[in-house]
Amino acid sequence: MTLALDTSRGRGLSRPAFLRDWAPALVFIGPALVLMLGFKIWPIGAAIHAAGGIYDPGGNRIGPAGWDNLSAAVADPRFRHGLWLSLLAVLVKVPVQVGLGLAAALVLQANTRGNAVARALIVSPMFLGLPVTTFLFAYLFDLNVGLVNALMSGLGLPRVAWLTAETPAQILVLGLSVWRDLGVTMLVFLAGLTAIPPHILDAARLDGAGPRALLLTMVAPPLGRSVQFAAVLATLASFQMLVPVLILTKGGPNSASDLASFQVYETGFVYFDPGLASAMSLFLIAGLVVLIIVQLRLLRVRWTYE
Repeated sequence: MTLALDTSRGRGLSRPAFLRDWAPALVFIGPALVLMLGFKIWPIGAAIHAAGGIYDPGGNRIGPAGWDNLSAAVADPRFRHGLWLSLLAVLVKVPVQVGLGLAAALVLQANTRGNAVARALIVSPMFLGLPVTTFLFAYLFDLNVGLVNALMSGLGLPRVAWLTAETPAQILVLGLSVWRDLGVTMLVFLAGLTAIPPHILDAARLDGAGPRALLLTMVAPPLGRSVQFAAVLATLASFQMLVPVLILTKGGPNSASDLASFQVYETGFVYFDPGLASAMSLFLIAGLVVLIIVQLRLLRVRWTYE
C-alpha cells in the first residue's frame, strides 16, 4: 500500500509520492534548467574563478591573484566612470522605454488591421540581429551620407555629428537600444491590458468615467506587474549595449559612451587580462542585482483585480 503521507517524519509527501508528483514537471523544465546552468550559472562561476587568478597574454592561468583584481577594478577611475555611465543609461532608458511601450500598447490595443500592421512594425526590430540594426543606424546617422542629416539639411537645420559629438553619440546609442527593445515592452503591456476585465471598464464608462479617469483609476493599477517586468527587462538591456558602442563609437567621443560593459570586453579581448575583466563583470552583476531589487521594491504591486 502506498502512503501519501510520511507519518514517521511528519513532513508531508513521502519521497516516492514527491517524485511521482514532480517527475512530469522536471521532464518539461529539465532542458531549460540545463541550458540555464550551462549559459547562465556556469559563466558566473567561471568569472568568480577567473577573477581570483593572474593570466599570461595567452590566457593561461599562472597563479592566484587574491583580491588584487577586484581592488584594481575599484581603483580604476575609468571603470568607475563606466559604472556611472551605465547607471545613467538605466535612469534614462527605463522610464523612456516603459513610457513609450505603455503608450504604444494603449494606442494599438484594438484588434484592427491597421493596429496589427503597426504592432508588427514595432516588434520587427526584435528579430533583426543587433549588429544589423547597429550598422543600419551607423548609415542612417552618418554625418555626410546619412538619411537623417540629409532630411535635416532639407528642412534648413544644421547637420549633427551623431557619431563624433558627445551628447549626440549618447543619444544615438540609447535611442538604438530603446528602438530595438520597444516591441517587447509593448507586448508586455498588451498582455497586461488583455487581463483587465472588460466588464469593469464598461461599468466605469457607464458611471461617467472619462478617458483620463479611466486610465488613472481603472487601467494603471492592474498594470503594476507589467510595469515591474518591463522595468526589469529595460534594466537588463541597459547593461547589454556592448554591440552598439563597439560598432558606433568605440567608447567615444571623449569617453562619452565608455560603458562598463565595453570596458569589460576591451580588458578581456583587447588587453588580454581575463582576471581583471572577470572582476569588472562581477561588479556589473552585483550592481545589476542591486538595481533590480530596488526596482522590485519600489514598483511592488499593492493592488489587483479580484
